[in-house]
Amino acid sequence: MISQETINQAVLKIVATAEPCKIILFGSYARNEATENSDLDLLVIKPQLTNKGMEMVRLRNAIGHIGIGVDVLVYSQMEINKRGHIPSSALYYALKEGKVLYDTTN
Repeated sequence: MISQETINQAVLKIVATAEPCKIILFGSYARNEATENSDLDLLVIKPQLTNKGMEMVRLRNAIGHIGIGVDVLVYSQMEINKRGHIPSSALYYALKEGKVLYDTTN
């Protein structure tokens, strides 16, 4: 397991690298159910996105090694508007149950 400080540092690294409009923590860490086998799940929302796969890799590399696995989902604001309401998707649950850690839209 990792500390809240480690999560905060990961968020700061993403902000410095990607200039997102929002970062949401989801999964077991957001539900306060993390175990030693849990990974860190982050949803990064950007105003625009040209290459999702490359951006996911770039942000994962920016976070670096933190002692557990890290899953970074990256979506543009347009994709969120189009797909965020579709039930049974990881995106839907991240938006519905996740904790906002960074937000420039408010």
